[in-house]
Amino acid sequence: MPHSPRTETRRPRAALLLILAAVGTTWGFAAQIGLAADASEVRIEAVDIGFAGIYKVGHWTPVWITVNGVSATVDLQVELETVDGDGVPVTYRDDREMWAEPQGSGQRRLLQYVKIGRTRAPLTVRLSASGQTLAERRISPRDLPAPQLSTQQLVLVLGQSIGEQDAVRRLRDQASQVTIAKLESAQDLPRRWQGYEAVSTMVVATSQSSVLEAMDAEQFAAFQRWLELGGRLVLCVGQRGGQVLASDSRLAPLAPGTLVEVVQQRSTSGLEDYASATERLDSAGGQQIRRFAIPMTVLSEVRGAVESSEIGGPAGQLPTIVRHAFGLGQVVFLAFDPDQAPFDRWQGRPALVARVLQGGTGRRGQLDEEPENRQISHLGYDDLIGQFRAALDQFDGVTRVDFSWVAGLILVYILLIGPVDYYVLKRYQRWQWTWITFPGAVAGFSLLAVLLALTTSGNRVHINQLDLVDVDVDRSLVQGTTWLHLYSPATQAFDLELQTQVPLPESATEPGEQLFAWQGLPGDGLGGLNTRATEAMFTQGYRIRQHADGDSASRSELIGMPVQVSSSKALRARWCADIRLPDTGDLSVDSNGLLSGRMLNPLAVELNDCQVLYRNWSYPLTGSLRPGAVVAFDGLRPRNLEWRLTRRQVVDTRDVSTPWDQASLDVARILEVLMFYQAAGGRKYTGLTHRYQSYLDLSDHLRMGRAILVGRGAEPAATLNRDGRSQAELTDRRWTLYRVVFPVDSPVR
Repeated sequence: MPHSPRTETRRPRAALLLILAAVGTTWGFAAQIGLAADASEVRIEAVDIGFAGIYKVGHWTPVWITVNGVSATVDLQVELETVDGDGVPVTYRDDREMWAEPQGSGQRRLLQYVKIGRTRAPLTVRLSASGQTLAERRISPRDLPAPQLSTQQLVLVLGQSIGEQDAVRRLRDQASQVTIAKLESAQDLPRRWQGYEAVSTMVVATSQSSVLEAMDAEQFAAFQRWLELGGRLVLCVGQRGGQVLASDSRLAPLAPGTLVEVVQQRSTSGLEDYASATERLDSAGGQQIRRFAIPMTVLSEVRGAVESSEIGGPAGQLPTIVRHAFGLGQVVFLAFDPDQAPFDRWQGRPALVARVLQGGTGRRGQLDEEPENRQISHLGYDDLIGQFRAALDQFDGVTRVDFSWVAGLILVYILLIGPVDYYVLKRYQRWQWTWITFPGAVAGFSLLAVLLALTTSGNRVHINQLDLVDVDVDRSLVQGTTWLHLYSPATQAFDLELQTQVPLPESATEPGEQLFAWQGLPGDGLGGLNTRATEAMFTQGYRIRQHADGDSASRSELIGMPVQVSSSKALRARWCADIRLPDTGDLSVDSNGLLSGRMLNPLAVELNDCQVLYRNWSYPLTGSLRPGAVVAFDGLRPRNLEWRLTRRQVVDTRDVSTPWDQASLDVARILEVLMFYQAAGGRKYTGLTHRYQSYLDLSDHLRMGRAILVGRGAEPAATLNRDGRSQAELTDRRWTLYRVVFPVDSPVR
């Protein structure tokens, strides 16, 4: 049938409209991504990870991506894909506003963060805009810088060196456990606090304009938050003290007192004794220094623990090394410039710096106490967090079948279908029965395996949860750490989100930040972060998405996380917020160095099994502590804290502590030592390190003159949601601990 003229006319017009629409869409997309031609011109020129290529497995680390071929007006999205601690592929995506620095015509430098779970893990960088992939670059493990182990101590030096390398070499067998990264420019520093998570100690010298002073507002806020949440800073302020600690300087709050002046100090016997030096400072390098004088910063109203001081200054005593609290972290303040003469040629400087780096609890020259009787661990971990994770991995109603039982059943099965079957058939000369006996044996053992699986593994999801909430009264800050261990009887994927509840009235809490991801196992055992294996149980990965939740708050979401049949997944979240606290009391010390005054429970929860810790004393409280309840210390008899932590007893006139059981699965007991590891004796007592999540240990705060209220809450501080629904009914075991850190008005020691 011939076509009508009208039909003939419509078809070319329709085709023309389709062509114009396609051209318009393509042109619009090309204009949006700012390309001169097509998307193939977008190139990922460079990927830089960590601090000068130094990073650690199992910790958040910054990643800088240099991109060519995209204009500065394009809204780009970066995804980073690697593997988690179980070897499962995981993609990190941050939907919050991403920092980007123009590098030149069509070139940009982007910053994102990733958490790598294996020492030989690949990294894929994927760049997209408006849902379209523009460029992708896969970096094999051999092309990435070799990562440090999860328990390696990372010292980040910003600017001038104060002799850290020589100090580390003095540590002998400890030297291999310390890595030093050095940066000269603020340009390469993170802009979110999670980027510093791998850093054990930061060292900053201010004899010249420091990197801290060069940070922009966003970088300094990230650094300060990291410090408040448990970081450690060594700050050296000598000849430029008047500038660095001026009243309008943002570094002034980092000092343990108020600036008075900078003096020329001639007596240095305190520093020489602190370093156990055999050479005087005024004869450093073997030559007597004429007109010897060292510029030192003098502070008034000094707070914290004075570790070294000199005779001099306006008050007659000049503190030179002071360790003081900053939020839940600490600052070691040096009132001199160890990077300048005569320190730079003084043979006592390595010992002095080593003692500063080690913290206030160890012996001179060691970063960790060595155990008296070092145990050889066959458990696949050598860090206390490894034992903690093993304890949380025990679920009610789930029986862990020992491998010997499995091997024994397999052996019986082989014997039954082989020699036993042959002997029976031969005995009765009924070879045709094998068509019945063999399938029967297979079916019987299959049924037995199913019944054993149902009996030992159960038929529902199990969850263990522990919340540790720290409140710093001085900085009005709350930090929470939530560990979640999820067991699944069948292979399935989970979409998870964590809803946190700050234990204060809602009006007293500012918008906070949350980081929710997998929890690593420090060690070289099965599933350990130190293993070099790259094989994964799943080829299909999952996503960890960070997104804004209104009013500058941020949340994390795990999307499509797979858990294998009869297996568990370990997760951890860190969350924090600024708060406004009610009256918290007024604490001081009496003439005997014991607590006096009053303390108020500022939380909106009732606390049980409470005790107040101060220096090496524990004040046990009877009964529960309701919100707003007052604690008075008159009549309270303190007990020795170390005795309490080590369960020490007097046996036949001898003090005997209960040995630490590395195979123990007592969650509450392990957490008790995690919270006050050094006060319990550290590695000397447990035989294990505590470096993977060392921010949990607040022992130094006790020695810096702060009181800590410790109590147990009845309700969880966080709720796990799956597909938007609470999973509280699936939680078998739950622990909620609170630590409230109070300032104490006490004489400086």
